[in-house]
Amino acid sequence: MNMIGKQTIKGSIYSYLGVIIGFFSVTLLRSHGLSSEENGYLELIMAFAVILTQFGSLGFFSASTRCFPYFRNAEKNHHGFLFLMLAVPLVGTLIICLLFLLLKPVIFAYTDYEDFFNNYSPVILILTTGTLLFSAFDNYNRVALLDAATGSILKEFLQKLTVACALAVVFFYPLPFSQFIWIWLFANLIPTVLIIINVKKKEKINLAPDFSFLDKPIVKMLSSVSLFAVITGLTTMIIQYIDKIMIKDMLNTSLTGIYGITAFFGTVISMPARVMYRIGGVIVAEKWKSDDLPGIASIYRKSCLNQLLIGLLLFVGIWANIDNILKMVPPEYAQGKYVILFVAMSGLIDMATGMNGMILATSRYYRYDTYFFLGLIFVTILANYFFIPVWGIAGAAAASTLTTLIFNLYRYIFLWKKFGLQPFDIRNLYIMLIGFAILFLIHYLPELPLIPDIIIRSGIITLLYTGIIYSLKIAPEMNDTIDGLRKKVFK
Repeated sequence: MNMIGKQTIKGSIYSYLGVIIGFFSVTLLRSHGLSSEENGYLELIMAFAVILTQFGSLGFFSASTRCFPYFRNAEKNHHGFLFLMLAVPLVGTLIICLLFLLLKPVIFAYTDYEDFFNNYSPVILILTTGTLLFSAFDNYNRVALLDAATGSILKEFLQKLTVACALAVVFFYPLPFSQFIWIWLFANLIPTVLIIINVKKKEKINLAPDFSFLDKPIVKMLSSVSLFAVITGLTTMIIQYIDKIMIKDMLNTSLTGIYGITAFFGTVISMPARVMYRIGGVIVAEKWKSDDLPGIASIYRKSCLNQLLIGLLLFVGIWANIDNILKMVPPEYAQGKYVILFVAMSGLIDMATGMNGMILATSRYYRYDTYFFLGLIFVTILANYFFIPVWGIAGAAAASTLTTLIFNLYRYIFLWKKFGLQPFDIRNLYIMLIGFAILFLIHYLPELPLIPDIIIRSGIITLLYTGIIYSLKIAPEMNDTIDGLRKKVFK
C-alpha cells in the first residue's frame, strides 16, 4: 500500500474514533449541558476564529503545499521554510488585531454584535493565534516531514477528546458560560502544544532564515500563490461559515446552535477526505513539479472511487438511523432533521468528486479556482438570503448543498477540459446503485428499541454494502484491504 493509502487509513481510524467521541459529546454533553443559545455562541466563536485564521495565515499554509517541493533540502534546513511558516502568520495575526481595533466602532455601529465581541473577542483572538500556530507546525510536519497522520490524530481525535472533557465538566458541575468558555478554550489549545513537541522530537527546530535562497522568482511564486490562496481560503471559509452568521442575523442565536449541533452529524461523511487531502496534496504537488500527469490521473481516479465508497456507506448509515439520532438529542433539535440530510449530501458530493480541488489548487491554473470562488460567495449569500426565510435552518443547509454541487461541477469540468482528467467509470455508478438500493430496503426493517435498532440496522447496512461490493470486485483496494485482514486474522 502506498504512502497516501497508509496515512489515510491511519488518520481515518483516529478520525472516526474522534467521530465516536464527538457523537457522544454532541448528543449527550453539548446538547444537554449547554442551552441552544450557548451552543449558538460556541458556533459563532468557532466561525469567526476560523475565518480570522484563514486571513491571518496570509495564504501561506495553502501555498506551502504547492511551493515546498522547490524548498526541499533537509541538509540546508529546507532553506529556512519553518521560519517563513511562522513569520508570515505572525505578521498576519498582528494585522488582524490591528484591523479589529480599528474597525470595532464600525462593526458595532452597523450590527448587533457589540455584546458578543465585548464578551468573547479575547477568546476569539487567543483561539485564532493558537490555531495559527498549530497550522504552521502541522503544515511543516506534513510537507517537510511527510507526516500527515499526526496532525489529523491531534486535531480530529485528541482535540475532540479534550473538548469532550471540558463539556463533561459543565455537564456534571454546572458553571456559568463565562467560566466554561475558558476551560473550552484551554481544551482546544492542547493540540497546539503537542504538535510543536512532536516536530521538535523529529528534528531540531531551526528558525534561522535563508534569505539568500529567496531570489526574485521564488519570492514572486510565493507571493502569487499566497495571494490567491488567501483569497480562495477566505472565500471558502465565508462560504462554509456564512450560513451560521446569516441564521443568527435572520433568525436567532438559539437556532444557530441547533443548526451547528445537527450539522455535525452530516459533516461526519467528509472526514476521510480531509485526511487524504493532507498527504495527497503533497504528493500531487510533487507530481505536478515532475509533470507526471498519468500519476495525477491515477490519484484522481482512485480518490473518487474510494471516497465515494466510504462516503456513501456513511450517508446510508446516517439517513437510515436519522430517527434514532434525533431521539438522542433534546426535542428542540428535531427541527434540524433536514439540516442533517442536506449537510450529508454536501459531504457525499465532496467525497464523490475526489481530490479535484487539491489537483487544481496545486496546478498552474490555481488562479481560476480563486476567480470562481469569488463569484460563488454571491451565489452562497443569495441562496441563503432566499432559502432561510422559506425553509429556516434547513434552507441554510440546502444553500450549502447547492454551492457544493456548483463548485465541484466546475472543478470537474475544468480538469476534464484542461488536462483530459476524467475520473469516473461504470464502477462509480454501481456503487451509487448498490448504496441507494440498500437505503431503500433498510426502511422496511421493523423498529426496535433505540440501541439495538442502531446496532442491527447499521450492521445489516455494513454487511450488505461491503459484501456486495467485495463480491463484485468493484473496488480493488477495498478487496486487498479485506484480504489482508483475513490473512492476518486466520493465518
